[in-house]
Amino acid sequence: MATKFELKEYMTNNREMVIAEYNKLTTHKFFNGVTLKAFMVQVYNLMAVNNPKSEKRADSLLSHMVSQVVVNNSKVEAIDKQQEALVAKYQGTAFMAMV
Repeated sequence: MATKFELKEYMTNNREMVIAEYNKLTTHKFFNGVTLKAFMVQVYNLMAVNNPKSEKRADSLLSHMVSQVVVNNSKVEAIDKQQEALVAKYQGTAFMAMV
């Protein structure tokens, strides 16, 4: 009889790959400052939601789940000069609620 697949054990065996991806993320321009622990918990939770029943399935999911967590922890902000001008113009007035 085959041994039962344990996700926690699988993730422990593959933590170096997750840590390497986190280290790459920390060098990105758009890194949002998530901690390594929170990053690893997010990867584990996504893997648990997908509920792999075998190591082969977990292998195919892991890189995608890590990539998804990397994207979720990247922030891209756009500067809207028109919006900033309106905020500066109406700061402290009743019109600020519309801006």
